[in-house]
Amino acid sequence: MTAPAQARASDPVTTLTGPGSPLDGMYLTYVGCDAMGAPAAAPTTRINRGPDVAPLGRRSFGLVPFGPGTASGPTLSFLSLGALGAGVDVHAASGTTGASYIWVTPPDLQPGQAWRGRADLSITPGAWEHVETAAVRHEWVLVDLASGEALAQESATPLDFVTTHGDGPGLLVTGFGCDGQAFNLDAVRGNGATWDFEGMALVTSILPSATQLSSGDELSVAGSVTDAGGRVTGDPLVLQSRVPGASEWTDVSSVTHSGPDGASWAGVTVSETREFRWLRPESEYADEGASEPVLVTVAP
Repeated sequence: MTAPAQARASDPVTTLTGPGSPLDGMYLTYVGCDAMGAPAAAPTTRINRGPDVAPLGRRSFGLVPFGPGTASGPTLSFLSLGALGAGVDVHAASGTTGASYIWVTPPDLQPGQAWRGRADLSITPGAWEHVETAAVRHEWVLVDLASGEALAQESATPLDFVTTHGDGPGLLVTGFGCDGQAFNLDAVRGNGATWDFEGMALVTSILPSATQLSSGDELSVAGSVTDAGGRVTGDPLVLQSRVPGASEWTDVSSVTHSGPDGASWAGVTVSETREFRWLRPESEYADEGASEPVLVTVAP
C-alpha cells in the first residue's frame, strides 16, 4: 500500500484519539533533509502491528524511504508555536536520522519576513523513542521572503525562541529516514490532539452460486474484500458455515487466497440447510472481519 506525498490523517488508517483540532490539522508529507525545498522522493507506506508494543493501540504507521536524503513525517499548521505541544513516537529497527523544520512569524517581524528553524534528529535502534519538538534546539534564520536573504541567525529551542521573539502562527514538519532506514510512527501530537494509526476499514462480501439446492448438490461461493474507496484488496478468506440459529461457526475451507481478479472461491457439497460466511483473518493492516451470513436452503 503506497500513500501519496501528503497522506492525510483522515485516511482510513488513522483514528483521532483526543480533543482539539480536527483531523485535517495534520497530514503526512516528505521533504528534503538538507532543506525543505531540496529534492525528495516519496516513501513506501504501510500499517504494522507493533512493532513491539505500539505507544497507542496495536498498530503504527510504517515508512520505507526510497533512499537517503528524504525526511518523511507529520506536518502541523499552528496558530501558536508556544502552545503547539508537538511530539511523535518513532521506532526504527536500525535507528534513523531526521530533520525538524519550523516556519513562524512572530509579531516582532517586518512585513515580508519569517523565521525558519531547522534541527537534526536521531533515533536509536530498536526501541520506541519520543521526540518532543519544544525540547529540540533549532538553528533559526530570519529570512526576507522576497529575496531569500538571511537577515539574522540564532540557536534556541522553540519555547526559548517564543520567549525572546513572541508567539505566532506557522508550520512544523518532523521527518525521519534521512539515512534511508525504515521506521514507524505513532502517537502524533499537536494543537491539543493525538493521532493513533490503526487498521484500515475493510468490507468483506459473499456471493453464493445459489441459495436453494438439493441435498448432494455442489455450492460454489465467491468472496472479496474492498477498502473504503471500493478497491479490491485481495485479502485471504476462510469459508465458514453453521446451522441456522447456532452461535458457533465451523471452517469449511482452509485459508483461501484470491485469484487475479481479487476474489476468493470455495466449493462445498451441501446436505442440509446452512448459513455461510467468509471470515477475514486479522492482518498487519486490518482487524478480523466477516461478511454478512447468507442462508442456503437444502431440500432432501
